[in-house]
Amino acid sequence: MEKYLSAIKDPDQRFGAFMAPLTSGRVTIAVSAIYSAKISLAIAIRYSLTRRAFSIAPNAPEVLLLDYPSHQRRLLPLLAKTYAMSFAGNYLKQLYVKRTPQLIKTIHVVSSGFKAILTWHNMRTLQECREACGGQGLKTENRIGQLKGEFDVQSTFEGDNNVLMQQVSKALLAEYVAVKRKNKPFKELGLEHMNKSCPIIPSQLTVSTARSAQFQNDIFCLRERDLLNRFAAEVSRYQAQGESKESAFIASYQLAEDLGRAFTDRAILQTFIEAENNVTDAPLKNVLSLLRSMYVLVTLDEDASFLRYSYLTTENAATVRKEVAKLCSEIRPHALALVSSLGIPDAFLSPIAFDWVAANSWSTVQN
Repeated sequence: MEKYLSAIKDPDQRFGAFMAPLTSGRVTIAVSAIYSAKISLAIAIRYSLTRRAFSIAPNAPEVLLLDYPSHQRRLLPLLAKTYAMSFAGNYLKQLYVKRTPQLIKTIHVVSSGFKAILTWHNMRTLQECREACGGQGLKTENRIGQLKGEFDVQSTFEGDNNVLMQQVSKALLAEYVAVKRKNKPFKELGLEHMNKSCPIIPSQLTVSTARSAQFQNDIFCLRERDLLNRFAAEVSRYQAQGESKESAFIASYQLAEDLGRAFTDRAILQTFIEAENNVTDAPLKNVLSLLRSMYVLVTLDEDASFLRYSYLTTENAATVRKEVAKLCSEIRPHALALVSSLGIPDAFLSPIAFDWVAANSWSTVQN
């Protein structure tokens, strides 16, 4: 009887080689998603720095859109997330370019998580920027609607994002089971933090603590550690009831998706912290610190798992929400510099990113 043969003896490396073509696609998709988000934010934020609407006092000038706290809350957290994910995208590119057979599994898992989170972020950013530009966001010449149509496919191209989240969790579970069986420390997939004692989150969160990189890393690591333990326990419980390994995994899909997001958020944060640590210019470092805090705190505010699993008390959650609003006002003076620093050429932007009055006047003449 004939048998299939492979020159790659290690099953993990063989699987990685099989998945390599998909992995390169996911790397490319993840990075391109962030470029799209950068373009839409550069357009929407530039527009909001020239477009005025309503005055708050008699005979006073109308207020710039980005001077409204509600408008800041719509766009500036997305800007902070885009910076965080830009660092993550750069890390992923370097990981892929410098790949070795030993890194194939890590690249597969990280690219799966990053592809899902970064493309979801892109679509949310495009929608918010479209709305933040009002009717101008619908015009073809202003690009945002066009980008939405072009990039929507990314959510399923080279892997449905929800399935990718479950793939990440399956890989984490396999690593967890192997480590526990051999009674050895974690050495792969960024899980080394699980070799340390469990982080302790303060029962009463102060402003300085909430903005510290140590707390931010701790709470992301705590979530990942706890969800991995919960996920492993739930799958084991289903198997003890007679379910197959695959059926047990499928039945635990909610924890699987929470865990996949926790892994990816933690990995993104660590790329941000590493990039920030490499900066020596004090003013730039201060702005990056604001963006990092915004990225983490808005994630805490928006993801129900932090309350669901009691990583945050309700009082701490309220503190986080207030800090997000404060960070919006602190990032506001840097908004133009931040979108300019994204390095998007003017030709890639749209008319409303510059003189929107003249652009619309010219549109009227053309029509």
